[in-house]
Amino acid sequence: MGGRLLVAGILVWALVGCGSAVEGEAEPLSGQAGLFDPCTDIPDSAIRGAGLDPYTKEVDIAGVEIPGWKLCSWKGPWYFVVVLSNVYSLQDVRANTDFTGFHDVEIGQRQGVQYSRAQDQVGASCYIATPVKQGSIWLRVSRIGLRLIEEPTCTLAARYGAELETYWPR
Repeated sequence: MGGRLLVAGILVWALVGCGSAVEGEAEPLSGQAGLFDPCTDIPDSAIRGAGLDPYTKEVDIAGVEIPGWKLCSWKGPWYFVVVLSNVYSLQDVRANTDFTGFHDVEIGQRQGVQYSRAQDQVGASCYIATPVKQGSIWLRVSRIGLRLIEEPTCTLAARYGAELETYWPR
């Protein structure tokens, strides 16, 4: 959360003094065009049906777009559920040394991979990912802060993946 506030603070600081209006429509950042947007493409009814509160939704990282990514997160009782849409293949994911513990899984009606961060020794987060035309869709479940892990994050990731993958592109 502190990182999000820092990013937001830097953006506010950078925008101070920019008072002139610009005509036309906003254009997405490089790499944004054509990406599945989990915040708009997964309906609130599906989020509610999965047991999450759509009113806890956070768009991108404190509202800041990251080139090549679309992110959306929702709060659970002690964890976040984040859906990340990006241009990276599963081969790219497996080659990333920040991740470890890869194994193939079924995500609803799709084949995918489950993995975690290499430095995560307590199971505080779990990722699942599936390939799509644009690259891949990831779903991450991460505990909030240092809260007690009440259920394995990979169990939750598999459950939310099965609930939400029908809304993901092919």
